[in-house]
Amino acid sequence: MAHWKKIAGGLVKISAGSRSNVWGVNANGQIYRFTNDDATPWHGVPGGLTDISAAADGTVWGVNANSEIYRYIGDQ
Repeated sequence: MAHWKKIAGGLVKISAGSRSNVWGVNANGQIYRFTNDDATPWHGVPGGLTDISAAADGTVWGVNANSEIYRYIGDQ
């Protein structure tokens, strides 16, 4: 994969709204936000989701195991 840079971590869902707005969910439902730090590329975010979506305007949406919809407001 010559044109790809491997990023440490393990996710089952990932969404990029922009270069600086990248989020993911691992197999245990834990939520992570990409920090672009080579030593610690992912920062844990409280909560639990099964799916996640990041938008270009910075908003982040998710769905949990009960099919409930959430919007991240932690940066407000």
